[in-house]
Amino acid sequence: MVFCFFKTKIMKHIIWSICLVLLCLQAMAQVSITNGDGAALTTRYCHQDTDYLLTGSPAGGIFSGCGMVQINGQWYFNPVTATQGITVFPYQCQLTYTTATNQSVTKLLLIQKPVVISPPLQDFGICVDTFLLRAEMLYAGAYDFQWNPASMLERPDTSVSKGRISGTTQFVLTATDRASGCKGADTVVVTKNPVPNVTLNTDYALIKSRESVQLLATGAVHYEWFPVAGLDHPAIAAPVASPREPTKYTVVGYNDYNCRDSAQVFIDINEVLALPNAFTPNGDGLNDFFAVKNLGYQGVHGFRIYNRWGQLVFETLDALRGWDGMFKGQPAAQGTYFYEIRLALRDGKVKVFKGDVLLMR
Repeated sequence: MVFCFFKTKIMKHIIWSICLVLLCLQAMAQVSITNGDGAALTTRYCHQDTDYLLTGSPAGGIFSGCGMVQINGQWYFNPVTATQGITVFPYQCQLTYTTATNQSVTKLLLIQKPVVISPPLQDFGICVDTFLLRAEMLYAGAYDFQWNPASMLERPDTSVSKGRISGTTQFVLTATDRASGCKGADTVVVTKNPVPNVTLNTDYALIKSRESVQLLATGAVHYEWFPVAGLDHPAIAAPVASPREPTKYTVVGYNDYNCRDSAQVFIDINEVLALPNAFTPNGDGLNDFFAVKNLGYQGVHGFRIYNRWGQLVFETLDALRGWDGMFKGQPAAQGTYFYEIRLALRDGKVKVFKGDVLLMR
């Protein structure tokens, strides 16, 4: 309260003018903005979607500017609302409180840059025990990072860290802007998916040349076989294998989580040539031909039959069919004949097989 005493007209006029100024200053000094709890107004804010209660004095006025909203008769400041459409930070805006008597006070509020992990962390699943966590920030700057739980990570205080889990785990990343102290956080769930157990009906098989073997894999949903050579269907659980040479096949099985396991089988081939020492070309369907048994995929360079005088009586390149005991369209005489078979092996070398065979009538 200002008390004024008047002694003369001049003094009365002067003092009255001073009193008016003091009264105005006193009235203006009473217009203020404080936090909702009565503490001095906070002028620096982190960019977060939080409503901060503010009060103006004397009561009954209105707020304007800088992200103010009225809820149930009370006024709140929201940093996110105040910076809609803003991309450059820190951002400063004006907040004004106007009383019922049209007196006002204006304050400047500073909003720090958002501490946002962007792109947001995405949940993912793993089939093995190890994994990698990686985070990037929306705005450049110096940040401190902290992953929790930290015990499962190699570097829980960095934005990139390797880890190892035995079961599904949720990780929380907190990023702190070193300049402002503002924080941001995000979560990611790392799921430990089950791994299939792929098994085969055998891990070793011995077959003769040009024979096949049935393979069978179990324990998964989808299968891939390698190499594909010699397989009728390399993408099923049970392919038929007809390799041309000893081959180790690997099957990779995948479950519904795309986790995989593998197994192997070695298929060996008995490539020892079998040549009968006698044959009976009498048309009974039994041992009617002199031919190479267990012939693999060698190249046939020659199959020749000679009589005891060295005369060529038969020649072909079909060593599997062989000689039917005919000579110049007539049945050859019973007796001993001599053969010479030339085969190209897989390494490209040519090997000559010689011997004798008895033709029996």
